[in-house]
Amino acid sequence: MTHATEEPIFTIGAASRLTGIPADTLRAWERRYNAVAPRRCPDNNRRGYTRADLARLGLIKQLVDQGHAVSSVVHLPEEALKERMRIHAGLRADAAGRDPGPERPARVLVFGDGLPFQARNWKEEMPSLDIIGAHTVSADFERAVLAERPEVLLVEAPALQPAVAGRICGLAHRGAARRVVIVYAFAASSLLDKLHRQGVTTLRAPVTAAVLEEACRLAPAAGQALKTGWARIEDEAPPRRFDGEALAAIANTATRLQCECPQHLTDLLFRLGAFEAYSADCETRNPQDAELHLRLQRAAGEARAVLEEALAGLLESEGWS
Repeated sequence: MTHATEEPIFTIGAASRLTGIPADTLRAWERRYNAVAPRRCPDNNRRGYTRADLARLGLIKQLVDQGHAVSSVVHLPEEALKERMRIHAGLRADAAGRDPGPERPARVLVFGDGLPFQARNWKEEMPSLDIIGAHTVSADFERAVLAERPEVLLVEAPALQPAVAGRICGLAHRGAARRVVIVYAFAASSLLDKLHRQGVTTLRAPVTAAVLEEACRLAPAAGQALKTGWARIEDEAPPRRFDGEALAAIANTATRLQCECPQHLTDLLFRLGAFEAYSADCETRNPQDAELHLRLQRAAGEARAVLEEALAGLLESEGWS
């Protein structure tokens, strides 16, 4: 099913990431159904996939996600797969009370690691979207948002943290975007709720072309319109009152106290600040991990704020300004 003239360029790991199909599932589909016939890469003799393979696997996955049994679609030719996808698109349009005929494509700017490739690869399956750019470097993406003023920001954020969400929302506001769609792997449910209230669409990876197209449409469902004012997303503990330099200065300054409480207090604040930062960037394996680390980060921040208040009282008693 692979074009004979096209050399395999994607490993099974890359194919899994780009199609959203787990590697074990890819192997099973090949073994049981001959879904695609990957060849061995000439340089390392490993299983390799072509762009045509990925396009076919993507269509199959989209139909499976729509409720089709893999055995009922895996042997269909590519045009038959696309026809079934068009049928689903028409049914979605009818269900939403829209005319499934042509509409003005939404201007979409894409950012991420694998998502830019997926968006371009699925261009034919997303006729209502005009992908005006796709970036893998955040600085390039930010400049493009401000220069091109896209209507929709489509962002891949595998480990979605409050600070990341805040930056995305702030950029959307500065670029006057009408919609924001974030594709994530792990995120705290509380953060997703806040984003939803702000009109941001969040999609759990892996996603399909049909899902992306529906999410990026400029006619959002009732209650999902993008808010003109962005509320605070982070919901963080109070900002630090003492940075590292200030804490070091306090620890090395003599006081009238005969004990070493000031030094111990500054040491605790150093450690709490470090743990707070560590929790924010800690690796997560699933949504439960992400939510746990968010709670740990907030708990550390709250504890830091309490101890900073105590330190401020101590400094006041010592006559420090």
